[in-house]
Amino acid sequence: VGFNVLYSAWHILFVLGFDRDIKDEIAVTRPALYKVGPSRQLFNSKLFARWMFFGVVQGSIAWAIPFAMIGTYDYDKTQPGQFWVCSTAAFTAINVIVWVKLMLYCESPLALTTIVPTVGAFLCYIMALACLGYTPPGKSLQPSMWHVPGDVFGKTENLVAIAAASAAALLLDVVVLLLSFFVWPSELSRAKRGR
Repeated sequence: VGFNVLYSAWHILFVLGFDRDIKDEIAVTRPALYKVGPSRQLFNSKLFARWMFFGVVQGSIAWAIPFAMIGTYDYDKTQPGQFWVCSTAAFTAINVIVWVKLMLYCESPLALTTIVPTVGAFLCYIMALACLGYTPPGKSLQPSMWHVPGDVFGKTENLVAIAAASAAALLLDVVVLLLSFFVWPSELSRAKRGR
């Protein structure tokens, strides 16, 4: 379980820790910005239920699209094969969703404090795949992953499956963010736009 920290958790601390929304001079003149905390608008049962729903839907999409596009029936837990290519493509899509979702929801998505840690997480993921697929310790831990990363990233159809799964899953978030920005803007969105 600890390997997930390597490419899907540590960078979140940097992105959120250095994220900036609006200047302090503006924040102190808009007391309504602080009402969302005490009124539980940032964490409540409705929001938590939406997160769980999105997680199930996005996880299902990230699994279903690569398996539908790449296809497989040959499951062998000891030998590399198409099943492991599909599984790695689906797992890669899940990680892409996590990385892009973090960038979508943070206040400074194009800041270096967001991009550098996210690229770092991606590189850690590639390193983990390389260790599993091309080193003796990786082969002894997971023999079914031997040379699978090259099979995943070496074929266009697999990359298209990863991109399609990621884009389809993230469409939910894009719709919610667009509605939040244009239809139901928060006090913070209005302050950022100068309203």
